[in-house]
Amino acid sequence: MATAPSGASSGSGSEGESVDIDALASKLAAEAERLRRTGSFASGDYDDGPAGPATRRQQQAGSDVLRPFGYETKNAEAEVLASVGEGGFFPEEFELMQELGTINIQQASVATSVDLDDFHIPTSERFARTAVIAYTGTFYSGMPFQDPVVVLIKEYLPGAKAVACNELQVLKHLAGMPETTMKWQTAAAALAPSPPVVRLLGYFLAGQTKQASELLQGEEAEDAIWVVLKWEGLAPLALYPSAQQTSGIGLGRLFGAADSSMSDRARMLRAIARGALQALAYCHEAGVVHGALGSGSVMLSTFDDRSAARLIVKLDNFGFARKVSVPREGQRASKGGDPAALYPQPAPLATDDTPLALGQRDDLRALAVVLLECIVSALALNGPSQLTNAESLQRLLGEVFVWGVDDFRQYCQDEPDWQAAVELLSQDDGAGWQLLQELVSGGTSAAELAQSRFCVP
Repeated sequence: MATAPSGASSGSGSEGESVDIDALASKLAAEAERLRRTGSFASGDYDDGPAGPATRRQQQAGSDVLRPFGYETKNAEAEVLASVGEGGFFPEEFELMQELGTINIQQASVATSVDLDDFHIPTSERFARTAVIAYTGTFYSGMPFQDPVVVLIKEYLPGAKAVACNELQVLKHLAGMPETTMKWQTAAAALAPSPPVVRLLGYFLAGQTKQASELLQGEEAEDAIWVVLKWEGLAPLALYPSAQQTSGIGLGRLFGAADSSMSDRARMLRAIARGALQALAYCHEAGVVHGALGSGSVMLSTFDDRSAARLIVKLDNFGFARKVSVPREGQRASKGGDPAALYPQPAPLATDDTPLALGQRDDLRALAVVLLECIVSALALNGPSQLTNAESLQRLLGEVFVWGVDDFRQYCQDEPDWQAAVELLSQDDGAGWQLLQELVSGGTSAAELAQSRFCVP
């Protein structure tokens, strides 16, 4: 039975599949540990260690960077929500239908050391803690001739409220938020390629679901932030490599369908790369860096390889995104302080070290790993495995070969299971390898790379 989010129980359905986003998880873990120690939001910026890269970059960024943490009081949180504007929804307008999955935070706790021959070896344990629960829900506008419409709803647990506020700010900046009278029309509209980010409808504050309450046993009850997004039937890229295809199966193999299916898959992989780069370019040109790109943040409209020409790619999970405003020369703010008067201007990628440029290069390198994981996993002879996941590939490319694509290419050529991926990346005089090289070097914008030989049909 479906229930309203303001109630104490959750929507029906099977247990959701957990979707871990590596970059989001690590950052949430660090902040969650700090929150447990202090018992409240501290005023300092997110810090990855003494004089760490994140600290230096945020010091350079100043007040133009939206930081996901740092609320000292409820008033500070309220001020952030006020800057977003009224959410335009009430809890009683929704019914939760099915839990889709969770975003978990990875937390590490250091245990007592183990003594081995007078050497003290500290040990640590990792465990996951849920920060966000995603649901499909039904929105009832209560207006004549407006049938109930399905929406996507994210329940942000109390420890992740600041992440929710940050996502609200960034999504509103990227694609706006419809007025109350237009929310139903926006939710009911057909899937469109623009904007290439998930569409924010609004938000509301309400009590926690039963699932959330069970996860937070022993903690003081607190309202959750519920973010409402347009439901477009998108699915994360992480699930694509293992998705069952219908082409090239059964009797079709007798008539060359297997070769056709491989061509379809190659076109699909190129379309995914092109769409992901176009979506990232949209964000960068708006002065936003994603900051947590992973295969769970790239959303696809279809997994059918035969539909590559109609593929729509969008980006999700902007909880750790940063918005950097760089006013154009000679541009002045309007009298009313309209944010559009300070529309951000991307800085050159190749030469400067502004927060925007540094963040863009980080995004490009993260996308290199995302696309590499997708291509290798989707074409591996034995399918996706621990050897083809993002963690393993990033360790190889980033740590073993120190982002040297040429050396990594030689390694891949010697791996029998990856020959189909090597062949695809080597087509058009190595266009795929060249794209990876440009991504990891960060010297070319996402918009330019979307027009590279590998991405152009």
